Amino acid sequence: MMANEAVTYVCEMGLASVYMDHLLFGLDDIASIILNRVLKSTLPTVGAAICVSHTCRDNFILRAHMLPSIVHVIPNAVHTSKFIPDLSRQKMNRREQKLLWEEMVERERLHDRVEFLGYVPHSSVPILEAASAGLFVISTNVGGVSEVLPPETIHHADPNVDSLVESLSCAISGKIDSTDLFEFHRRVSQMYSWQRVAGETVMVYDKMIARPRLSLSQRLVRYKTVRHLAGFVVWYACWALHCICCFLCGIVATTAFD
Repeated sequence: MMANEAVTYVCEMGLASVYMDHLLFGLDDIASIILNRVLKSTLPTVGAAICVSHTCRDNFILRAHMLPSIVHVIPNAVHTSKFIPDLSRQKMNRREQKLLWEEMVERERLHDRVEFLGYVPHSSVPILEAASAGLFVISTNVGGVSEVLPPETIHHADPNVDSLVESLSCAISGKIDSTDLFEFHRRVSQMYSWQRVAGETVMVYDKMIARPRLSLSQRLVRYKTVRHLAGFVVWYACWALHCICCFLCGIVATTAFD
């Protein structure tokens, strides 16, 4: 909500604004309906938007009634240098690894700094980091997951128990050699490098800076396209904010001259 409020303020200040959306929301539940109404009311004056996938982009355009030409797709990035396949761990079972870790913690006296999590829920395991570390990824084929990794590095299962069990069984019975592990790491490094993501983001901001800013009348016209009570409230709030800013600027100017 703070981002939506900030969009209104930056327009009044004559600044360019770029909205970033990372999540998929529905269209029929109460919470989504309220949020979508807020997006439609506050984003008519935004200069551009960035989504993390094409599925997220289509969802955002539908929810916020944005022009497709100003909504860009820039994926997330990952520090691949911190997630590199470790072949030495492939030869030990989980119990041997745990004993070595516990001995290391005991030897270095790290009890207050190291915590053994044990089982980690699947929702807490990032897909990109797992693939970069050389792990074969299994995920349900929902949302924009199919756009995240190439088909040879991820197996998509249907969102039901039987399909997940079958996919896990296939992955456990299959053998992946070391070249495949480092190939996963190499491909993730190329697709999700911070240099690439930062460069594409800077290009969007540069285009925004080069565009002329919207005047008060242009902003009011855009807010007027938001129908029903929400459009009237936002239109009035924009006009009131402009009057307050002009009043404050007048006070500051008078004080400076005095």
